[in-house]
Amino acid sequence: MAGKRLSIVITFIVLFALGIPVWWNTTTTYRSNVDFSKIQSFNKQINNTLNNNNSGGGGNNIDNNSQWSLFKDYLYSKTSDNNNRDTVVKSATEYCLSFTLLNADPSSSPFIPRWDFPSLFKSQLEPFIEQISDIANFTIQSKVAHYATLMKTPLFDKDLNQYNIPLQSLSEYINPNEWNLDSSSSTNQPTLNFIIFIPSQNNQSPLYIRDVKNKSNINSFLIPQWGGIIIHNVVDTADTQVSDNKYLDISAQLHNEMATFRYQLQELLGLHHLSPSEAVRLRVSDAHIDQLIDRYTKQNVNVSLQTLTSLAALIDGLPNMRVLDNIQHLVANATDALDRAHHCLEKHDRLCALRASKIALASSETAFFDKNMLSQLYFPDEHKYAVYTPLFVPVCFPIVAGVFQEYKNSRAKKAKNYNNSNNNNQIIIVIIVIITIMIKRNQIKII
Repeated sequence: MAGKRLSIVITFIVLFALGIPVWWNTTTTYRSNVDFSKIQSFNKQINNTLNNNNSGGGGNNIDNNSQWSLFKDYLYSKTSDNNNRDTVVKSATEYCLSFTLLNADPSSSPFIPRWDFPSLFKSQLEPFIEQISDIANFTIQSKVAHYATLMKTPLFDKDLNQYNIPLQSLSEYINPNEWNLDSSSSTNQPTLNFIIFIPSQNNQSPLYIRDVKNKSNINSFLIPQWGGIIIHNVVDTADTQVSDNKYLDISAQLHNEMATFRYQLQELLGLHHLSPSEAVRLRVSDAHIDQLIDRYTKQNVNVSLQTLTSLAALIDGLPNMRVLDNIQHLVANATDALDRAHHCLEKHDRLCALRASKIALASSETAFFDKNMLSQLYFPDEHKYAVYTPLFVPVCFPIVAGVFQEYKNSRAKKAKNYNNSNNNNQIIIVIIVIITIMIKRNQIKII
């Protein structure tokens, strides 16, 4: 029985020992060798420069022969747009421009407004979009939506015979997030929303945003980093045509609104200081385009460097995070693109630097937001203990108990054998002593 029990314990131990290499190979996290040396070297130079600045040593202490020396101008000038940074949309390689004709209450009017968006876009926005096509890729969406309510009832002004929304209380009346426009794009690209809001014909028209201080009417406003909204009061004139199915084409009334959208888009992208004459033009000057290119190159470089630095810290901080080969390739692409951007800046080639910075931005953000890496952020070591403990403790406990019991039995058996051996030895010693005494007394004759 004891031998059978011992063989069972030994079998479990052997299987456990053989399973350790298998478990180790199947649970070991693969980590590709990602090279962050250039990023870390550049960050050290920047930190040294910032430390010199804090100690009064000046801000241009980066050696011109050091890693990416020209990027210092971009890093030190990154706060130059602080006054407008809350308005401008974040830097990206792709944007979705969503245009919506929003009819608040179709049941309140004998006609349903519609528009010829392709024609309006081509005449008012397409020239500017073509001008900035090097900065990013733009996806255009358009739709007509119905049923959108204001959060509060507008105030009716008898003297002006109009409904007013106080400018100072605008956020209390209009919240586009409540309209459920579903303007999100199919990718992670930022979406800029442009809405033409047609108020209800029963109890909201004509509707204006009233600036009480200046005693003036406003029909549009800009939402920082989100888009713009225009309130349009439909006018039934000869320019509008009602079809047999009660659809009213108001495209002829919307040219000014589309021009306003163009101006709002320029504000959101960072063109803030256009003169009134420039604002009404379909195209902006080359100087403003160069300014926009420089701004986006600067932002792309800054965001790429920050993203790669954060990625390096993330990988170092989570040793169990899986890092696949595609992350290595993406980081290498981003670093090489930053190299190219730096070389282009040395040659004063704006477009070359912009294109390289876009590649660096796209590669760095793709690497940072890789789904395989993000999953590891929510699976720390404590989760592994929670998985393995209920599985292995019930199995290991009887094995450990069996090994301990066999160890005790082995010790007891050895002690018993030792005692028997001692008893036999004592008997032999007694016999030898007796024989020795008898020989000495000549009781036994030796032949």
